[in-house]
Amino acid sequence: MHSPFELRTPRLSLRPLTIEHTQALTEIYADPEVARYIGGDRLTPEAIEYQVDGFAEEWMDRGYGQSAVFHRETGEFLGRIGLHYWSNWDEIELGYILGKSAQGQGFATEGSQSWIEWGKANENIPYIIANIHPDNSASIHRAKKLGFTYDRNDTTPSGLPTLIYRLDL
Repeated sequence: MHSPFELRTPRLSLRPLTIEHTQALTEIYADPEVARYIGGDRLTPEAIEYQVDGFAEEWMDRGYGQSAVFHRETGEFLGRIGLHYWSNWDEIELGYILGKSAQGQGFATEGSQSWIEWGKANENIPYIIANIHPDNSASIHRAKKLGFTYDRNDTTPSGLPTLIYRLDL
């Protein structure tokens, strides 16, 4: 399925994440280094399928969501980047997960910036948050680089500690 929605950056193509991306995302989440800050062992194949199904529903319900990220030159699936509504906080998060081979190359920043620009163009989104595990120094650094500022400590619905950073749009 190819959606008419696509964000493009110099190196990336970001299209709605759907159930067809479940296996590729499962392979990325299988790396303990990648999954350690987003649920680790809780990310069973069944949990990932449920999560991806929820992301696909969010696209239908809200018109935005997590994107499947592809390298424009090679077509390789790199991970996910996009927006996600958290009902428990009534806030919209910018989140991302990239496979190990895609890390450290600026892809997360590049894809995140495209979503920030998209959010700024949508008047009904006054700000976005970044929900970051306290030990994830790389994501904290990236959030600050993107213009987010520390807002509060919190806990995710699954009980994980989190730092909330905020970016007014």
